[in-house]
Parts: sequence; structure tokens; C-alpha cells
Amino acid sequence: MSTLLMVRHGQASFGEVDYDRLSEMGETQSSLLGEYWLKRGQQFDALFTGAQKRQVDTLLLLRDVYQKAGIDLPEPVVNEAFNEYDASGMLANFLPILLKEKPELEATVNRAMNVGEDSTVRRKAFQEILTIVMNRWIAGQIDPKSVESWELFTHRVIRGVEKIVAAYPTGKTVAVFTSGGPISAVMQYALETTDRIALSLGWVVKNASVNEFKYRGDRFSLTGFNMTPHFNEDTYVTFR
Repeated sequence: MSTLLMVRHGQASFGEVDYDRLSEMGETQSSLLGEYWLKRGQQFDALFTGAQKRQVDTLLLLRDVYQKAGIDLPEPVVNEAFNEYDASGMLANFLPILLKEKPELEATVNRAMNVGEDSTVRRKAFQEILTIVMNRWIAGQIDPKSVESWELFTHRVIRGVEKIVAAYPTGKTVAVFTSGGPISAVMQYALETTDRIALSLGWVVKNASVNEFKYRGDRFSLTGFNMTPHFNEDTYVTFR
């Protein structure tokens, strides 16, 4: 069998103008994964990453750990199939509609968008609003002309995985550095579960966690979920 390791990027810069940038914690998380895999002698037949900066930088920081130890890894391949869904586009498209339907949510929206708000309060409010919007998204209630639909999103992610499976069919190890959304889409593919369950699984994927899939022929199975053995302290565990 071959192994596909899907790594969520390290913590990004939530609440800042440029979200698509690893925070200091995210950089540490990425390096810790590199150190853990290096000690275990983990090798790869191929490395892939989405095109977003937080995904690419997670891989590059991990690769730096190997290079400092004198070990070269395969040249990373950027594949936009593993880009995250457009949460910002969804919010911009659907929030005005949502607030017309549910004006009582205005205070929660204001807390979510207020950069001066306490970070814990803001994260909680943001998650509440995003969950509502995402549920509308997977139900097909957000204009597909403005953002990629859930159906198209999952299709592109799975096509990316299928190409890897075809190219590395037997006894290979491939790592993909991506985001929570694509990981949840691949878990849905492996578990044959519903859209809503897949989405809910995506909410709990930890930053810089490892998600393991085994495949051979028509078999594609989830064998490890949300693994963070490279974190020896709970302070390294983050979700957003």
C-alpha cells in the first residue's frame, strides 16, 4: 500500500490584514513537525502543496529542518487543487443577505469583524458566523457566480488526490501541505460520509496536524486523523 499524509498548515495570522501568513506559533509548529519526522527517519517520494502562502511556508520550514541536517527532500510541487475554499468571498457575498434574514446576528458579526475585540471573543463570534455561512454554502444557497461551490471545491480536491494515487500507486509515501477544508473533503471521500459531517470534521483539524490515508487499487482509507505527536506541550495546539 501507499501512504498519503495530508498536513494542515501551521497557524496563520487570524485577525490581521494578511491572514495568509504564518504566525510565529505557526512557524514553530511547522518546524516541530520537521524535527519529529527527521528523528523518525521519515522520507517521501513526493511533496505537494497548495498555492497559498501559509501552505507553502509550512512545507518550506519543514524542509529547512531536513536541509540543515544535510538531507534533501523531493522538490515541492505546487498544486492549486489543494487550495482552501474562499471563506472571505463567502462572507462578503452572504453576510448582507444573512443580516437581512436575521438582524439579531448583527452584534455577533460586529464582534467577529472588530479587530479591537478580545481575541477569544472575536474567534468565537467569527466561528459562529462562519458556521452559519458555510452551512448555507454546502446547501447551495450562496451565489456560485461569486464563489466556488461546495460541489466544485470537493471535486477539485478529490481530482488532485486521484492524480497522486495514479502517479504513486505502490509502496510510496506522499505528503500534501494544505488546509482544513481540503482535508475534510478527502476524509469525506475516504469515509463516504455526508457534507455536513465532513464540514464539522474540518472545524477540529489542528494546525500542523498530520492526517494519514492508505491506498491500494480501489481502496482508499483514513488511518490517522488529526495527529500531533510532534507537540510535546498543549500550548502548541491551535485550531485557528
